Amino acid sequence: MNRKGYFIIIDGIAGSGKSTIIKAVQKNFINSNKKIFKLSDWTHAEPPKFEDISDFDVYFTYEPTRHWIGAAIRYELSREDDLYGGEELAHAFSLDRQIMYKRLILPALNAGKIIIQDRGISTSLVYQPIMPQSISIETIRNLPGNKLAIKHAPDTLILTKLSAENAFQRIQNRQDELKGVFGQLNFLKKLEKRFSEKWLIETFEKQGTEIVHLDTSSELSKTINETNKIINKILTKNFYA
Repeated sequence: MNRKGYFIIIDGIAGSGKSTIIKAVQKNFINSNKKIFKLSDWTHAEPPKFEDISDFDVYFTYEPTRHWIGAAIRYELSREDDLYGGEELAHAFSLDRQIMYKRLILPALNAGKIIIQDRGISTSLVYQPIMPQSISIETIRNLPGNKLAIKHAPDTLILTKLSAENAFQRIQNRQDELKGVFGQLNFLKKLEKRFSEKWLIETFEKQGTEIVHLDTSSELSKTINETNKIINKILTKNFYA
């Protein structure tokens, strides 16, 4: 990939520990005297533009966002009392993604920044085709925001590995977890299988993405140490060199 910056996406089934390890990675960068931007700290109504926050070293983003279309996904399209279909969700995610890529991700990468993102186009390819009332994976791939994200695929895709049974137990133990279909064991089993399938790996490898598998079944401290080692190794080899 011909870009100045470096783009890492961390993805996997619900309950596999992504958010927890990303918080630890943030702390590791702070301890290394890197200036980090967290999308979760952005309090303005509109999503951020890179030119307004261009003085950071590392940008931590996530999908869906909490602005504009992202807010609609989180607070309206995810309602369980009056369900929306998979088709509406697919279009909404694609547009939310397109806006964030245009306003922040692509300009930041062109400026030589590091981006570490929680979920991404990989999530849409895995989750959305098996959602109720959804559309085909080819239709999902060809939505404008998704085509843009595949074209500008991450340099590294870190896939967390945790059994559906373990993920299910973790989700059940969380009082603040929005469960719904994402907390159902049968659905988690489908996701676990899809995240390991050859077609998904090949989709990204064809774009030059390095795939890294991260076992998150161990105790948390061990998983955090392993994650920081992986990211330090990736960046030392491909970005800082």
